[in-house]
Amino acid sequence: MTAVNSSGFPAPAGIYAVPVVLAPLSGRLHVLLVQRVEAPFAGTWVLPGGFMSPSERPEETAQRKLTEKTGVGAVYLEQLETYGDPERDPRGWIPTVAYLALIDAAVLRADESSSRWEPVDALPPLGFDHPRIVVDAVERLRGKLWWSNIAVGLLPERFTMPQARRVFEAISGVTYEPSNFRRELEQSGLVRATGTLAKGGPGRPAAMYEFVERQPAWSLRRSRPPAMLRHRA
Repeated sequence: MTAVNSSGFPAPAGIYAVPVVLAPLSGRLHVLLVQRVEAPFAGTWVLPGGFMSPSERPEETAQRKLTEKTGVGAVYLEQLETYGDPERDPRGWIPTVAYLALIDAAVLRADESSSRWEPVDALPPLGFDHPRIVVDAVERLRGKLWWSNIAVGLLPERFTMPQARRVFEAISGVTYEPSNFRRELEQSGLVRATGTLAKGGPGRPAAMYEFVERQPAWSLRRSRPPAMLRHRA
């Protein structure tokens, strides 16, 4: 898996791209994994990915592999890091460009025969250096949670504060005091009230919110995360 230039210098012949697909499920942050069917690491769970074609950019490869594995079209993708350790792949020097992919789990399917969701804090053995890539993606997501609208890919277009709080709790691993959470998120400038109420639920109808920007954006105010009740298990 190497090429040689006109001066005889060896270089990688293949570049890999992988989406790290994260979503909150049952109150915990999960990552989408697929099972490899070929060597190396045949039968092992890994991140979905593939080699770039000559006509693709890395982000296009990541999106293509995500669509092939999940059936979901264009989603939020953010470049995470390029991994180029010469020993990371037994086949040779194959750099990988990883992308953080955020999806509302309600619109994502996972074929249990070849793909599945796993909690990021209880991963099975993974092939290649994918454990490190998952850790880096989770750190990126948690680090930007309160300073950007990075959670836009994990919530429906319109949502209630309890919905948002459950997503933020699944990502951060803590339980927030509800009134503090609402106040800090409103004051962040990232979301706004729509003036409508949720319908069909039990009890008093909840106010609906939406992100001010659907494209990547930073908070207008560097507010601190709201007070939490306790660390979650």
